[in-house]
Amino acid sequence: MKRYALLTGTYNLLMGGIRDLKYSFHNEEDAYKAIEQIAMTDPFTHWAQIFDKKTDKVRVFNIINREVIENKICSFSSQPAESLMKAVTELS
Repeated sequence: MKRYALLTGTYNLLMGGIRDLKYSFHNEEDAYKAIEQIAMTDPFTHWAQIFDKKTDKVRVFNIINREVIENKICSFSSQPAESLMKAVTELS
């Protein structure tokens, strides 16, 4: 498996678990391009995650009306408390 895992689904990760793993990529840019393609072609997919297996960083995206929107609050790294504080500071 490549470094960046792409997970997508209709509801949430807890419903599908590992079945939500769709592809893996060597770089994050290709994973994001795949999300854009999925957003345009699959009307039932409402979320996506890019998981960096080397750093444990996760980027979370919502797919709304074929538009990919990064959810900065839910995206986190292996330091979740630090990421949460950063998100709260950005919202202030």
